[in-house]
Amino acid sequence: RKVTQAVKDEIDAGDTFDDNARMERLDVLFANRYIRAYHQWDQRNAEVTPSESWALAFQASDDWWPVVLQHLLLGMNAHINLALGIAAAETVSPAELPRLKADFDRINTLLASLVGDVTQELGWIWPPLRFITRSLGRFDDELINFSMELARDEAWNLAETLSPLSLTEREAEIRRQDLKTL
Repeated sequence: RKVTQAVKDEIDAGDTFDDNARMERLDVLFANRYIRAYHQWDQRNAEVTPSESWALAFQASDDWWPVVLQHLLLGMNAHINLALGIAAAETVSPAELPRLKADFDRINTLLASLVGDVTQELGWIWPPLRFITRSLGRFDDELINFSMELARDEAWNLAETLSPLSLTEREAEIRRQDLKTL
């Protein structure tokens, strides 16, 4: 929610992205992939289920172990490594995808600016994180940003793979990528 709101704020400001309408489409598609996966999980309907990577993240959230940081990483894995690439491919036509790249990359800068705040908020949910972040100093933020940048690079690669595919081919590739994301 925090990232979606930050992207919306930048779109409303009007001076960050090359194409605000396109970024709004990406932001909505990306957020809706999480919302849809959550509702599919919450319904516990055998006919409509979330992807395997989302199911793993939601299933783990029912347990007290692993720790909150591991829960977060499972969710980020499904959301960034799978859902973001799909949303990017759905945002524009294959011919337009290269023009999305610069704005897609600008979100990395925006995400990096949020890491400190999100880490602090997570410290209130899971107090051991406060100790960890104090011990590591800025290193943990740099490590998180580096990891997110790598994940977003993979998401872009997935978008490039999915974009030219037919609907049937795309669905097969998404299933393959979903299993790889586990």
